[in-house]
Amino acid sequence: MNRLLPLILRRFARCFGGLGLSVLTPLAMAQSAPIAARAAAPAAQASVSAAPVVMPAMPVIPLDQAQLLLAAQKATQRGDPQPALDALRQLKGTLLEPWVAYWAIKPTLSEATQADFDAFARAYPHTYVLDRLRNDWLLELGKREDWTDFNRVYPHFIMRDDPQVQCYDLQSQFVTQHADVTAQVFKLWMDQRYGGVGCNSAASALLQDGAMPREMLWQRMRRFYEDGRAKQARDLLAPFLPTGSWRILAQTDSDAVRYLLDVVRRGPSAAIANADQRQYLVLALLSMARQDPGQAARLLQENFSALPSRDRAQIWGRIGLSAALGLQPEAARWYARMGQADPAFVPSTTVLEWQVRAALRAQDWPLVRSATRTLIDQGDKDLSWRYWHARALEKLGHPIEGRALLAEVANPWDFYGQLATDALGMKVSLPASLPPAPLSVVAQQAARPGLQRSLALFSIDLRNEAVREWNFSLRGLDNQQMQGAAELACQQQLWDRCINTSERVTGGVDIAQRYAMPYREAIGKASAAEDVNEAFLYGLIRQESRFIANIKSWVGASGLMQLMPATAKLVARKIGLTDYSHDQIADVGVNVQLGSAYLGGLLQQFDGSEALAAAGYNAGPGRPLRWRNMGLPDQPLLPGAIFAENIPIPETRDYVKRVLANATVYAAILSGKPQSLKARLGDVGSPDAMLASNQGNRP
Repeated sequence: MNRLLPLILRRFARCFGGLGLSVLTPLAMAQSAPIAARAAAPAAQASVSAAPVVMPAMPVIPLDQAQLLLAAQKATQRGDPQPALDALRQLKGTLLEPWVAYWAIKPTLSEATQADFDAFARAYPHTYVLDRLRNDWLLELGKREDWTDFNRVYPHFIMRDDPQVQCYDLQSQFVTQHADVTAQVFKLWMDQRYGGVGCNSAASALLQDGAMPREMLWQRMRRFYEDGRAKQARDLLAPFLPTGSWRILAQTDSDAVRYLLDVVRRGPSAAIANADQRQYLVLALLSMARQDPGQAARLLQENFSALPSRDRAQIWGRIGLSAALGLQPEAARWYARMGQADPAFVPSTTVLEWQVRAALRAQDWPLVRSATRTLIDQGDKDLSWRYWHARALEKLGHPIEGRALLAEVANPWDFYGQLATDALGMKVSLPASLPPAPLSVVAQQAARPGLQRSLALFSIDLRNEAVREWNFSLRGLDNQQMQGAAELACQQQLWDRCINTSERVTGGVDIAQRYAMPYREAIGKASAAEDVNEAFLYGLIRQESRFIANIKSWVGASGLMQLMPATAKLVARKIGLTDYSHDQIADVGVNVQLGSAYLGGLLQQFDGSEALAAAGYNAGPGRPLRWRNMGLPDQPLLPGAIFAENIPIPETRDYVKRVLANATVYAAILSGKPQSLKARLGDVGSPDAMLASNQGNRP
């Protein structure tokens, strides 16, 4: 018998039956009812021996105040502070007054003074919105190059997670203290794909003063070109180059073929010998590598082989990256040319990551080993590279070292931890869950002003603001307090905060929190009706919406399964749901019914492959139809893990991994038996290859 599932149900009953909450939002009450009803008896038994704990009342926002708050927030997004200013007079002394004050001042920062900021800081000390405003104000002061006020405000900045503010701080140190900050600015600048207002400003100041060498300028220019940001590069950096550079740079980007052919016609040696012309030539080849890697490879090999080895290595790396992103069979071979050109060359992280992926598709295990070794040596903590490095060691005849590294990676909770467990010859088993956080700890968290403000914002559906307030309030909590905050979120049916906060707890896992299972009746019914594995369905919903029923994405996807309106309408017609209307899309039962039917159709289309179905659910079914053929002609069938690693869209790649890892955990919970992620992934390839594989596996 599965012992975990009754535990989870008892925990939910404990939340809803034993805590004596005075208020739940209407949405929370609607969601909690089925769970509480299914497990009321265990909750009653559990509460007999527990000392009563008085919970703080959950915040309730009167309707008239909610209307003022929503109007103020919406107007601020348009740059209009007046509704917030009007509301501030009526909401003095209320829980959300700091937010109203923030909405009032935010649109006016370009005209604000330091005295205005100081007044806000005195009025709302120790609040999230004050630190949020510090971030905004520091960006404004950096833009003004007001380093006196910047240096007054910056030491009090708590979050310090904005690289543009960090760059402005370095620029301030350079201007006011003549500090040598070139290396720090350059690293931050290189790390930002778009450069960013603060890092571009700091770099420009260093270039203008001559403190940043021309070589660094060219390195950054090349990175802009590699990332497809050539226009931004010339607008920003052409002023620091010789007269006429803007026109040449424009040609290297918009008409790279003509530029390169002109160089070939005139003879490449002169261009290669001239320092600046060589840089323009490399930029044109990087543009060509991004647009047409095959042609860039031919030009580099036949016409520009006299370029310095480091230049050739960088260009081969970009050629390999473009080919890998396009799932071209030549990718691994072109990547190998990078190392042949200059064995000491260290490419960007993105180039290295895709070198691993291209090598995996080609089953080139020496290349997998060398590329993953470089990533690990650079300090990359991503478990994927450790896992693939371990598998490469095994493939290359080093099983002891490989298995030792797999043992370090193995865990039951994430994609590569589960794969490592499989590779060690074991199945994924869940450890004992952490005991629940004491009710007194939950009550302590419920009383904290920041979490109270967050709950109030959630109650009026200001989700973005509520999440920021919640996360800021978690700073400095120990494990038990963090678990208590997660339990508070569970009580209020804020499943995303319940799960995400629980994930911050170290030293154990509270399974009932981290792998919440609300809506058992609706999800179980849909699973049975559409013949979709229930664990797979839970794993997908956990990733899509974190079980937030009324959530809506910026592209318009709605509900638990994040359905687009057109998709929902099409599926409703297909399954005969004749009375469907768009306002039902957030209804839990309807949403799960439609989403499960759509997912079931994808599973049928992709021969039962959950990896392909998950990819199709996130990126549309057309893309996986192309991706499934990513194997090479002599190896058309790939392990599901290699397929997932090579998905070209980062969001979809991460999505597939998380959905399948989630599903593996939920399968262990629902079945009470150990699971195999490798078996769930299966092999992926063309329909003919998969059919041949299935026939070959038959007894």
